[in-house]
Amino acid sequence: MSAEKPQYEWSALWQGMTGVFSLAGLVMCASFLGFGALVRGMGYDVWPALLTTAIIWALPGQVILLTLAEEGAGLLATALAVSFTAIRLLPMVTLVLARSALPGTSKTPLYFLAHFIAVTLWVLTEEKVKEMPRERRLPWLTGLGCCLMVIMLGMNVAGFYLTGVLPPIVAAALAFMSPCFFFISLFSNAQGRADYFAIAAGVLLLPFCMELVPDYDLAVAGLAGGTLAYVAGRSRRVPA
Repeated sequence: MSAEKPQYEWSALWQGMTGVFSLAGLVMCASFLGFGALVRGMGYDVWPALLTTAIIWALPGQVILLTLAEEGAGLLATALAVSFTAIRLLPMVTLVLARSALPGTSKTPLYFLAHFIAVTLWVLTEEKVKEMPRERRLPWLTGLGCCLMVIMLGMNVAGFYLTGVLPPIVAAALAFMSPCFFFISLFSNAQGRADYFAIAAGVLLLPFCMELVPDYDLAVAGLAGGTLAYVAGRSRRVPA
């Protein structure tokens, strides 16, 4: 008699939606609210905010896409820049899918879930999913991802239209939430001293990079900070 084929427990889909109500979900709401305000400040309509959120689903790539489009950058340069920002998500996608896949089942649900995997969903995976039965993990994460997408689209709209009626200082604060989210996410992903060293080095180098290479200040500061952290960590591991 053949063994029963494994199946996902799709009842966990609805339970996954409750994962939105967390600190990570709150920070994400604030950041997408700020993105909506930022899009209006750049002179765009609300639709670019909604489309980039639904298609790219990663704030750094969304901001870079609209910024380069505003500056008239070429299609190839824009595509490469957005793709480079997405590379950082590859280890997260691989880890989440490896932990949520159920052997012997269709791969189609994995392809669907992969679109929703970003920093926030990865953080919640680390907090919530490890203790779940494997057959409930993918449905739970899919419910969480879909719910996050719908709510963040609403945050885009709210941020966009609130900017037109709120005092300028409040509107500026909404727009500032996006870079705040990026900075906070660095600490949420830090795993050891080398990570914290890289963040600190990048922050200290940024003012100098703004003066020396203003067009590439963040990229150069981040690359230099990460390189210094790697060299420092390697020198401590190598015996004298």
